[in-house]
Amino acid sequence: MPWGDRVVGLLLLAGGRSERMGVDKAVLDGALSRLVREGRRAGLSPIAVLAGPAPRGEDLVHAGHVPDGVLIVDDPPGSTCLHDALVATLDGRWPAMLLCPCDAVVANAELFERVVRAGEGVPLDGNGRRQHLFAHVPSAWVAEADPRQRSTAVFTGLQDIEVGELAPLLASANTPEEHSNLSRSRKTYGS
Repeated sequence: MPWGDRVVGLLLLAGGRSERMGVDKAVLDGALSRLVREGRRAGLSPIAVLAGPAPRGEDLVHAGHVPDGVLIVDDPPGSTCLHDALVATLDGRWPAMLLCPCDAVVANAELFERVVRAGEGVPLDGNGRRQHLFAHVPSAWVAEADPRQRSTAVFTGLQDIEVGELAPLLASANTPEEHSNLSRSRKTYGS
């Protein structure tokens, strides 16, 4: 494990409805399998998928979209948004975890390693914007609920972290056009 005696896991965010994309982003081009592979290359463990409401996680497993050894976490009953799922999931039971959305088309092991080495916090993209869905949260971290249910607010207390020339890898695809453009650039970044 490249992190010494520290345990750092990966939490893949795959519970969205993919309405703008028109297809399930978690399975498009083998997204979950690719991100699990990159997480393993980076030495991240455990790897878990925050899959959305049950039985979505089970369906992803049965359809072969989630590799063996990956934990499935269903959204809690009554969860209405990503904020609710994050607050329920990041409840102090996990080791340090790196988050990654399933639509992170160009994220790779090198990015994961850079974020972990930078320490706990929220990476900044090339425009200086906090990319909270790529946060690196500390061990036993408890996410605090935001009264307005904003997922960005869950990570307010974490410092900003720089990832340098890897900032473009923090991109995610929300439309078919974005996905196509990022997929073409994946070869540039070796993911």
